[in-house]
Amino acid sequence: MKSKLFLIVLLGLVLRLGLLSVRPLGFTWDEAALGYNAYSLLLTAKDEHGQLFSLIFKSFGDYKPGLYIYYAVLPIKIFGLNEFSTRLPSAIFGSLSILLIYILSSELLKIKNLKLKISLYCSLLLAINPWAIHFSRGAWEANLSLFLTLLGAVLFLRNKYLLSSLFFGLTFWSYQGAKLFTPSIILILLIFNIKLINIKKLVYPLILIFLLLLPILINLKSQSGRLQVFSVFSYRRSPEYVSQILAQDNSRIGSPVYYLFHTEAFDQFRGIAQRFLNHLSPRYLFIDGDWSNPRHSIVYHGYFYYFEALTLVLGIIFLVRFYPRVFWLLVFWIIAAITPSALSRDIISGVRSLPEVIPLTIISACGLGFLLTKFSFLKIPAAAIITFSLVYFSDLYLYHNSYFYAKDWLSIYQPAVALMNKFESNYDRVYYSDQLGQPYIFVLFYSQYPPGLFQQQAKFITNSGGDVGRVTSFGKYQFGPVYWPSMRGQPKTLFIGGQYELPENDLNQPGLLRLGDIKYPNGELGFRLVGT
Repeated sequence: MKSKLFLIVLLGLVLRLGLLSVRPLGFTWDEAALGYNAYSLLLTAKDEHGQLFSLIFKSFGDYKPGLYIYYAVLPIKIFGLNEFSTRLPSAIFGSLSILLIYILSSELLKIKNLKLKISLYCSLLLAINPWAIHFSRGAWEANLSLFLTLLGAVLFLRNKYLLSSLFFGLTFWSYQGAKLFTPSIILILLIFNIKLINIKKLVYPLILIFLLLLPILINLKSQSGRLQVFSVFSYRRSPEYVSQILAQDNSRIGSPVYYLFHTEAFDQFRGIAQRFLNHLSPRYLFIDGDWSNPRHSIVYHGYFYYFEALTLVLGIIFLVRFYPRVFWLLVFWIIAAITPSALSRDIISGVRSLPEVIPLTIISACGLGFLLTKFSFLKIPAAAIITFSLVYFSDLYLYHNSYFYAKDWLSIYQPAVALMNKFESNYDRVYYSDQLGQPYIFVLFYSQYPPGLFQQQAKFITNSGGDVGRVTSFGKYQFGPVYWPSMRGQPKTLFIGGQYELPENDLNQPGLLRLGDIKYPNGELGFRLVGT
């Protein structure tokens, strides 16, 4: 049995580590920020903004809990600052989660004749799960948080409450969504195991969790802008829209009809319910995954395989019939996993609801184990179906995903910075378009710009609207819109912009040097480099 588990974990490791630096094709702002801040810690003991041994990292668009960044320091020390070293912690923790779900399911399902097989099926299905693979192959803090949650749950079920509280507490330092999910899963575990727990043994673990959470609570006010941006409660209907709705049934604010059908609370409840149910829909689970954000999904594929539509149903039947307590624990885990996403502004989110993959995988494995135990002649057809499903997913992920989603993964930044580095010594200034966001982090990452120098040079503009602000320049680099008609007269300047900022029909002038075009895999122009 141990040899089979080892092979499953090895398979999961290969699926998470293979071609890690180039698949996904591209690198997100958050990944680059995590990697560069780890690089900055390694060289200066400070974050990119010069804060010594930060715990909360101020980066563009967010205040990031810093645990992932600290885990990335050693890989960057060993392998250098690159995509592989930045993504490696997530791949490792994702692989270890395969082992943890084996232990977790063994603890939950005390079945003498089926326990080991179901636990193996749990590990196998998580090892090949598209959702788990995708978020293990990018530098996703949510994947670290999921690993810590699993470890905390396993230790809790083994009565190691103090150690369990340590790892549960560390989730707060790994991912924003854990601030809501972790207390929920702790409460669920306590309720479902209350008869087995000596309450006195929980005092020190609860104190430890509180101490780990306390610094975050103290700094919560300074980070509340980001929470307001993403909270569903921050988005209310305009008075004009409400008036239009009320006019349609000749009602008014304060009328019985308004309180029955048109209050803001009712509208927000409808929105939250929609978001919640989206995460349980067949489209989400089997067809498209997170259809609102291509970076969270695999083209033409859901978060589970098609055959799991059957095994999930069978798993529910199996658990309801034989293990109703475990079934309801998993149901409440699913509810807790979806809630942070349902309360956010996005209609659906694969990253915020990532913990949902664990209970659904356990349910699916129960169905698969029950099916193959009752009908052993199906083992060979089942193996063929599972193998085909994995090969099909791998083809989509390795080849087609890059063609369709390279733009969403910002694949043009790495070659653009590489080309910039080749010519920038010939210019006094480099003006980089910010049409796709904040390019400064990619210049820092791919140029391996000295962190100490950046900390002295960076010009940072704060933003009172919820975002933390943006870097407008450092050294010879400037970031902002490229207004070509008024800027093309600047001498010895390298411009990096899109096709509309640097129009083709306005580049055939004396003194201009076309340095190159950066294109997406589908041939669409991304950046154009022009020197004056």
